[in-house]
Amino acid sequence: MGFFSFLGGKSPEEIELAGDKFLKAGEYGVAKLEYEKAAQKAQSRFPEKESLIARLHQKITDAKEFLATAHIANSQELMAAGNDKDALDLLHLALELTGEDQKKEAIQNLIHAHAAHSGQAAHRKEPAGMASSDLDEGDDLDDDYFFVLINALPEDIRAAYQGYSPAFRQGYVALNNGEFETAATQLSLAMSLPEPDQPLIPLELATALVHLDQHDRARHLLETFISENSEDIRAYQTLCDIYWMTEDFDAAMNLIENCPAQIRDTFPIKMLLGETFYQMGQYSAAKDLFAAVEKTVGENELVSRALARAWEAMGETETARDIYARILNGCARCGVRLDPFIRQRYAELCFACGERSERLLNLYLSIIQDDPDNKESHYERVYELYTALGEQAEAARYKRLMD
Repeated sequence: MGFFSFLGGKSPEEIELAGDKFLKAGEYGVAKLEYEKAAQKAQSRFPEKESLIARLHQKITDAKEFLATAHIANSQELMAAGNDKDALDLLHLALELTGEDQKKEAIQNLIHAHAAHSGQAAHRKEPAGMASSDLDEGDDLDDDYFFVLINALPEDIRAAYQGYSPAFRQGYVALNNGEFETAATQLSLAMSLPEPDQPLIPLELATALVHLDQHDRARHLLETFISENSEDIRAYQTLCDIYWMTEDFDAAMNLIENCPAQIRDTFPIKMLLGETFYQMGQYSAAKDLFAAVEKTVGENELVSRALARAWEAMGETETARDIYARILNGCARCGVRLDPFIRQRYAELCFACGERSERLLNLYLSIIQDDPDNKESHYERVYELYTALGEQAEAARYKRLMD
């Protein structure tokens, strides 16, 4: 997959980083979902990364506790505003999320107090207007989970998805949980139902199909979709990723060059064009385009990463190194956790440029702490740096760790 891996091509570590950002912003529900996606991907594709998997499960637990605490606080506000039903729903959600005995007891007490105050039963009720027959085989569908998922979407898409069928909801939740067979089945069912106004289903179904390596079907869905919805940028992003994976670069160029004038000069389309140049091996053209975008939009991590990759592919190691350094300095200033991938690329490029310093040694030692699953690949650099610095005893120790 290319740099624009909108189909879930991000590494578990990159997904984890997104979760960290959401957690810091107080978006605990979205953070939890990101951590769960990262854990699912790590377990299915990188089972050897035991430290990463354990860390992600701990972060999932932490996010659940933060979310439960937020639900408790919000339930109190709702109760004070006279919205007893929603207050009780939030408390039941909090009870499902928390694993702390004291918090469970406190929530149970609040549930009984609220229920007594409002005259409602303490058990959770089925949402109004949602008969059990409406859910068909989706009795275990967690509507709250679905609404947390779509909360991160743009307002217009979120509003549309709220009115989609239960089959779509099941498929969307399955897709975000990495259950692609289930997702494809449910989303295909949703497309076949005589439901009005659900034009966006092909976008989600295509994503599930790509994960199942059904590229031809996904491509057909998206090409048909774009012929009817020519200004939906999400479809261009997903379809370009399919073209890159199948190395149909002519199709990608044709798609971008023939998109409507209204979106041709937008940031996403420009980035798709630059990445297509990169995938074609036209690194200089990619570099020029990304540099032009940067002049237009200013410093942007997505653009900077793309620009660094292009310079590195051209053999301009020092220039790429300096761009990664700039990204890392920006992350440090704003307090965001440093991206492990960028740190590793920066360290590797510093080494490639001939740096053999104690500063670089300490950087690699910290990378080992952050990325213990790949520590063997970092030991060699530490060994070489200790050797270059004349610290033979430490070099020998890491040499033994390499064997």
